[in-house]
Amino acid sequence: APAGGWAARAARRAGGRRRRQPAAKAAGGRLAALDEQAALLAEVPDLVEYPAVVTGAFPREFLALPDEVLATTMVHHQHYFPVVDDGGRLTPHFLAVTNVPGDDAARNERIAHNAERVLVARLRDARFFWDADRARRLDDRLERLDTLLFHKRLGSYRAKSERVAALAGQIAGDVLGQSDDVAAAARRAAALCKADLATDMVGEFPELQGVMGGVYAREQGEPEAVWKAVYHHYLPIGVGAGDPPSRKALGAAAVTWAAVSLADKVDTVYGLFGAGEKPTGSRDPLGIRRQAQGLLRILIDLPELTGLEARVAIGPLRCKAAGQYPEELTDRVAGERETAFLLDRLRYVLEARGFDVRNVRAVTHQPLDLIRPLDARRKLEVLPEFTETPDFRTLATVFKRVKNIARELPADAASGEPLDAVLTEPAEQALLAELTARRSVIDAAVEQGSGYREAFAEAARIGPAVDRFFTEVFVMADDPALRTARLRLMHQLEQVILQLADVSEIVRET
Repeated sequence: APAGGWAARAARRAGGRRRRQPAAKAAGGRLAALDEQAALLAEVPDLVEYPAVVTGAFPREFLALPDEVLATTMVHHQHYFPVVDDGGRLTPHFLAVTNVPGDDAARNERIAHNAERVLVARLRDARFFWDADRARRLDDRLERLDTLLFHKRLGSYRAKSERVAALAGQIAGDVLGQSDDVAAAARRAAALCKADLATDMVGEFPELQGVMGGVYAREQGEPEAVWKAVYHHYLPIGVGAGDPPSRKALGAAAVTWAAVSLADKVDTVYGLFGAGEKPTGSRDPLGIRRQAQGLLRILIDLPELTGLEARVAIGPLRCKAAGQYPEELTDRVAGERETAFLLDRLRYVLEARGFDVRNVRAVTHQPLDLIRPLDARRKLEVLPEFTETPDFRTLATVFKRVKNIARELPADAASGEPLDAVLTEPAEQALLAELTARRSVIDAAVEQGSGYREAFAEAARIGPAVDRFFTEVFVMADDPALRTARLRLMHQLEQVILQLADVSEIVRET
């Protein structure tokens, strides 16, 4: 290292990386590719000024512990880098980054020996917890959840587990359309998903909650559809399309996991808002944002995560969550706050994917409970192809006027005599003909949740006819029958386009 140390953080990070790879190879393996290591790689340059690497080892007998326990002990607790073999299996070696560079072999050996002693002590504790926890089934720990408070107004974790189990079964069967067997597996996984909070291992390693529940469920013989749903039920945390969990990691539990994870998250969000909790700009101690974003991420990416094509609206989930609580926790004010919060989080998740803010507003204009997040994503994937085309820009520019005029239609006048029998002006006949010709494609796309590219193309083709209509036709005519017919035409146009998006949101303010 230079005499003055590694002046820049980037240089420290690069220096540590150059030393770790050869050290792992010398230990007979390579660095483990663990999710946790991304945070460790970012953290280590801030812990040392002169990055150097020593190699340590621990007794092979500890490899009998679950990999999750070994990795958490090394990465989270000791800031060590695990070493794996060519098959990706953990080896009894690790790398420690120190702040004392140089090739003094005796000194490095002492450092490694001290690191080994600390790690082995932690692993002995972990082995004790592992053996003790497996002496009892997860079912036998549910009673102890009564002593663990989830929230003072929402009760214990036992009560939460029972709510989540009921919700998971309903979501699997009623919302996702799955069989009774899948719903039963979802209920079973949900009933067990918080049981590891009563284990010694999670008491010592809280980072492993959920994960250890899944491991213990597997150890006691639960099927994959159950134990993996428990294992992954706190996920997703990240909002990116590629963030964990992956479909491969979920395996046979993909659908039961979705039901359990959705149930857990909607119960938390709905319950905490009902209890008077809400995140602020600087504080979210209960992690409500993370729960809401995870809930919405599942709905947005449901086909990729589970293989299901269900286009789940937000409303049914909230309705089922409400059914688990007494009326005093479902007051209108709390519901309005939750509604605004979830809409804000949905838009945040979509914007974090790189979608244009105005486009996101356009496809999420509906009342929250009617929005299908998967549909919103699919619309956003094709909408940019049209937003700069002349016909679509024309439609977007005049659509705010369409909405304003459509509001003048009396509620009891939405239906009546066929419009083509009343509208005689060429411009209004042309608009009616365009609307009639285009709406079937738009209606089909909205009904099926696919074909949005074709639907937006058809909507764009209506633009010139709308522009001509406003140039040549005075909507608020003196003749009441004619005025009503023209208002009905505006109303029909408005409703057809709003099925896709409120395209007036796309126009830049001037």
